[in-house]
Formats: sequence, structure tokens, C-alpha cells
Amino acid sequence: MRRALSLCLLAVFPFALHAQIKTIAESPSFEEPSGGLARILQLKNGNTLYVHFPSKGVNIQLYDSSHRRIDTTTGTSTFAHIRNGNLDAIFESQGNATVLYSVKESKRPLLVRLTIDAGTGQLLREDTVANLDKVNRRKKKLSSSDFLVIKDPYSENYAVWMYANMEEADAGYEIVHYAADHHEISRARFTGPDNETRFQYWDMVVIGDKKLCILGMAQNAANEVASSEMKLATLEKGHIFFRFSSLSFPTGVSVQGGFVKYNPYTDQLILLEAHLKEDKKMATWLTTVQLSTMEAVAAKEIFPDKANQKSLEVFGPKASYEGVPQNVFIKKDGGYSIVFEELDNFVRLVNSVPVVISTILSNVAVIDMDAEGKEINTWMVPKRQLNPGLIMKAFYQKNRENATDKIDLSDQYKFFSYVPGVKHDYILMNDLEENKEKLEKGKLTVMRDAREGNGFYYALEGKEVIPRRNAVFQQQKNIALFSMADYDIDRNTLVTLKRSQENRRDVKLVWLNVH
Repeated sequence: MRRALSLCLLAVFPFALHAQIKTIAESPSFEEPSGGLARILQLKNGNTLYVHFPSKGVNIQLYDSSHRRIDTTTGTSTFAHIRNGNLDAIFESQGNATVLYSVKESKRPLLVRLTIDAGTGQLLREDTVANLDKVNRRKKKLSSSDFLVIKDPYSENYAVWMYANMEEADAGYEIVHYAADHHEISRARFTGPDNETRFQYWDMVVIGDKKLCILGMAQNAANEVASSEMKLATLEKGHIFFRFSSLSFPTGVSVQGGFVKYNPYTDQLILLEAHLKEDKKMATWLTTVQLSTMEAVAAKEIFPDKANQKSLEVFGPKASYEGVPQNVFIKKDGGYSIVFEELDNFVRLVNSVPVVISTILSNVAVIDMDAEGKEINTWMVPKRQLNPGLIMKAFYQKNRENATDKIDLSDQYKFFSYVPGVKHDYILMNDLEENKEKLEKGKLTVMRDAREGNGFYYALEGKEVIPRRNAVFQQQKNIALFSMADYDIDRNTLVTLKRSQENRRDVKLVWLNVH
């Protein structure tokens, strides 16, 4: 009888055993941000903060735990003096929201910190963090801003990277480590391990109030590829000099990028490096560093082999998987997931100058690793999305965690998002409805206009390399800005912007429950 009842329940609720994403609530519609920069932040008191920096002023919207908008127009808060502000970071500090933005004043880069009341949305403080001399644009390669803010995801400490405020062209960088109450923990400037070596910044991790760890590439003054070597620079609390450590990555290669993340459950740094091989294909190398001893294990090349096999099976014998690394996500059991994405950059020459025509963002692959660095499972999520006029590189997804990109109409809807859920991890993206049937025939239609798509999610579960695709929204032609979403793992809630087919000029904040 019990078995029969169970079968009946499965017949009535065929999807009950599958991971699901459901809509909790939606805000009233408001005009879609067609330019500038924007972020969403879920606060610990249950409120949700939306911040948008258009060309003039700042648009702040605050919603309570019942998803009702709080009136932030009362009081004396005003942002009318802000012009062409660049939103560099937004996070919570000591119960309030911290917003860091940069502007130019008389051509001098200025970094400003706003403290926003988490209960009322009112401006509590406005402080100048850094004021630089005019930046030499020829040596600026890192981001669209003159500053880079990195926050520790496991505490409220953060760090600010900037060009050294000095006249000489090779003055190097300056990095400041801040505590949750914004007091300065450490400050240091560096150019390289010695006078003959330059150090190119790739990524940084903040480890509470204890230290900063920076991954970079050391090269000789002539920037010869043969001299390249990846190193780790460490700044301890209260110190003014960096300590450089060697890593076991290949040397003398054409490095295309690298990043570092801290795994608090194993007290290790996870480091990835990507470089071009002689056949012009990308190689990805992985190593870990135990923080207590600063010893690095031997680096190993990693590749999503199961995704490659599935790609050849589905798309044909010439469709080998050629994804590049994008990010790493840490799990509470000490394991982690490495995310890859295929990037097809189409370039043509105009007057002997290479000009990027477009980038097709293609198939995503995910390798699940245990705490010992052994592969557990691999998934592949098929997609093809055209972004005109853009060139995308390895680790762009990781870099977007720390630097906010300008909103570019519908193209922002073409980036996927990885959500590390409690029981399952998810890939969320917008795609064409027809690609479900197209995939069965070994082909995919390129999504050129995101407005023709729908929001979908893939739960990374089960034994199939290609997971099942499910709709995020019940209505057709509803898409979301998944690349700007904020996820609260304690509440299982993801918040992002949703655009419907009925009114393509307006958006809504949407709260989603991630099972």
C-alpha cells in the first residue's frame, strides 16, 4: 500500500524529486538601467539594496524583508553632486551597506566610500579613501576604474589596489588592507621581487584581518616571455613589505591570466594559471598552497575530459571542448568547483590592425573536486550567445566579482551565472526555447537578441554530463540579468533584475528561492 501510494505521488508530482528554483516575490516595475553601473546586495537584516550609478547622481532602492519598497526620499541624503561615478564595490560592514565609487576631480582619480543605513537607505557618511595624481593611461591595464576593491567573502575586511601615487612611470602599485570598521591594517607599495624584475598583478585574496595574498607574474625589465614566472606576494598584518614565494607553475610561457581563492575549510589557497601552448590552445594549471607553511604542491594540468567526450558525441568529431577557466567556487566540505567556458573570438584585420568583430560565449563545463583535489564529477551546459564588439578572456567571470562592468543594453543578459546552492549547484542563463530540440540534433541556434530568450537553470546533479534544463519563470520571453544577481546561501535566496516581454523598457527586482 505504501509503495502504491509512493508511485501515485510520483505520477502526480513528477518533478518533486528534482531541484527547483521558484519565484518568491517581485518588485513594482521601474525603468531598466540602460547605462552606468549597478549592483544588488542582500543585507543581514533581511532588506535588499539596489544601487545604480547612472551618468548623474545615484539611484538607491531599498526593500524590506517582505519585499516592499522603503521610502528613501525622506531625510537629507543627496547624491546630486556625483557625476559619472564608477561603482567599484558594494558590501555590508558592521550592519550597514558600504558603497565604494570612484570619480575624476580635475583629472585626478578619487575613491569615495559611502555608508548607507541598512534600515532606512539614508546616507550616514561620505569619506574620501584615496586621492591619486593623474594616472598614466599607458600603464593602465587592470580594469575600467583607477581602483580595484577586493573583499573577503568570509569576513567584512577588504583591500584596495591602486597605482602608486608617484611621478615615475615604474612606480608600481600600492595596496591598502582595511578592517570591517574601515581602519587601515596594512599599506605597502611594490614593483617586483627585486630591482631587475617587474611584477604584473593578476589577482588578490583578502584573508580576514591577517594578510593579503597576491598572485602575479614576474618578468625581467624587457618583459621577455622566457623570463616569466608566476609568484605569490604576501603582505602580513601591520607589515610594509611583501614576501615573495615561488610557485610550481610552468615558467617561460605566455601567461593569459591567473587567479587565487582562499579555502577556509582547508586553510589553503587555490591558484589557477592559464597560458597558451605552442599550438595556440589554452592550458590550465592548478596548484594549492597551505597557508600555515606556505608550501605549494606540484602544479598539475587540468582539463574537463568528460565534457570533451560529450561535446564530441553531441556536436561531432571536430567539436572538441576548448573552454578556458573562469572561476572557482568553494564548498563547505572543503571541495570546490572549477568552471570553464568556451570563448570564440572572431577577429579581422583592418589596415593590418586586428579588430574584434564579436565573441560567441559557448559551452560551459564544471569540474567538481573534493578537498584533496580529486575529480568527482563533470558537467557540460550547452549554449551559444553572440556578444558583438566584445573580446572575452579567461577568468573574466572571476574578475567581474571584483570590478563592476558598465551595463550594455541586452548584451548583459548573455552572461551565465554559477550559483553554489546548499544541496546542488546551478547554472543560470538566458537561452532560446528552440535549443532544447536543436541540441537533440547536435546543433544550437546562436542567441543574438536576448529579448527572444527565456531564463533557464541547470541543476548540477545526477549522472548525466548534460543536466536537465528547466525554466526559471512560468511566463514566456522573461529573461533576467543573472550576471548581476546576489545570492544569500543562508536564506537560499537569489535576487536579480527581470525583464518581461510585455514591457521591454522596464524591469523588476525578482526574489528567487533556490532549493
